[in-house]
Amino acid sequence: MAEMEILKIFDKDYQQCGTATRERAHREGLWHETFHCWFYIMEQDEVIIYFQKRSPKKKDFPNQLDITAAGHLLANETVLDGFREVREELGVEILPEEAAFLGVFPVSINLGTFIDNEFTNVYLVQQEIKIGNFTLQEEEVESLFCVPLSKLKRMLADPTLKVALTGYRQENYQQTITRAVVSKKDFCANAESYYEALVEIFEEIQGNHLRTID
Repeated sequence: MAEMEILKIFDKDYQQCGTATRERAHREGLWHETFHCWFYIMEQDEVIIYFQKRSPKKKDFPNQLDITAAGHLLANETVLDGFREVREELGVEILPEEAAFLGVFPVSINLGTFIDNEFTNVYLVQQEIKIGNFTLQEEEVESLFCVPLSKLKRMLADPTLKVALTGYRQENYQQTITRAVVSKKDFCANAESYYEALVEIFEEIQGNHLRTID
């Protein structure tokens, strides 16, 4: 059971100070370690970011748009072991050297009964994901959506804005194109500072791309 998984626990300076179950870490707001891997592509000179839509069966944040692939790092794992999440959730094999390490982002979310204090180890992979070259872990992930950076920025700035997205849905291992209309409320709860930092990074990538082709 996921709630009983044993995680490393850290102080606010990212120094390990013990272990605890995942349930206790979220109940007491203990700092722990996670792995985030964002997939993106350049299309028509714009960054397109892949967001997974979490399964409706998930205990936390069902049906919400979230990181392409992510998960908690267990007490017996290193950060690089986190790449198993990409394989498990997307059925895609990525080697650590194929990803760009962005660093460790402290993220703090307090939803009352759920207090999530994470040191997130964030990676980027520039790789297209299309029908036939991935296999979703259906109990975890329902679909993948392509989110242009411009639309993401507008939604984050205006919670009332709704935008149309296209993606890929998988059910009983059958993959189809799917569409949805979403707004900021459909994205998984995360610290504003995390999304702001992420947007800045993708803006820099897009800017470097445009300067290269000028």
